[in-house]
Amino acid sequence: LHLSQLQAVVSTQSTGTRFPYFLCLAFLYTAMSEGPKICHACNERIPNHWVIGLDHFWHQDCFTCGVCSRVVDAKETFYVKDDRPVCHRCQTKNFVEKCGVCEEPIIGNRLIYKDIHYHYTCLNCKKCGQPFKEEEHDEIIILENGDFVHKGCK
Repeated sequence: LHLSQLQAVVSTQSTGTRFPYFLCLAFLYTAMSEGPKICHACNERIPNHWVIGLDHFWHQDCFTCGVCSRVVDAKETFYVKDDRPVCHRCQTKNFVEKCGVCEEPIIGNRLIYKDIHYHYTCLNCKKCGQPFKEEEHDEIIILENGDFVHKGCK
């Protein structure tokens, strides 16, 4: 492993800064000197290429989504459920709140009323019929009957 490759492995991608050389060498020594690597998924020895994730070593082909069993690439975002990686698709499909109107996953801000989650754009004002906008959150009123209305339409 060339030192420039090692620097790329331990560089901080969000800022583009690199760790000092002695930290790179300490990383290399630690990674190479810990003895045989055992895969967290199959409990077999890992002879060469491995993935480090969730504080464990894995064969590249064993680092799979705990829901759909697809191999999770080292460059993609993943989530954790029951000490297993979960791919982004399965996370949003299975574990993210769904809108009470369209039943699609809600990522980001939402309206919540009586433990039901809504996309802002899936609800319309019961008085004027216009959809709500996220930036109008403080202008939304919920009437006693559960209807959502713009403050100005009340």
